[in-house]
Amino acid sequence: MLEVYRKTYTNKFRTEISYYFSIKLHGSTKYYEVVYELLDDVNHYYSKYHVELDEKIRNSEKIENDMIRYTPVLFSKTNQVRRLAILSKFVLYIISEINSIPIYKLPRRITYYNNGNNTYLSVNAFVKSTYKLIPLFEKIYHQ
Repeated sequence: MLEVYRKTYTNKFRTEISYYFSIKLHGSTKYYEVVYELLDDVNHYYSKYHVELDEKIRNSEKIENDMIRYTPVLFSKTNQVRRLAILSKFVLYIISEINSIPIYKLPRRITYYNNGNNTYLSVNAFVKSTYKLIPLFEKIYHQ
């Protein structure tokens, strides 16, 4: 797992918020995961998107470098509540840009894990919401 963003808040308690990203190969299927983790003195909260991809991916190193480079810029322009969802869609956008594959051809299955609860999301809805965010992604990625 590659840490792409970390922020620490200190008031009564110390709270660490971290976002992680990884591209992995499971059998012949490539997938990526985007993870949100909140640690404080009392709680541990864990949430992630697991996106299986239909197409072959090249340049995994470039994707990882772009994630490290552009994630702080993306988070400075987005709402804090939706950051994990937007980050998972930004990964999809970066993969499609680097590999010259249309976004709608990339995801096969999307699973959202939220503290032990698994939810399978609609691929069409995920892609549609990704297309709505493309103007923001283009502004960040092509600056």
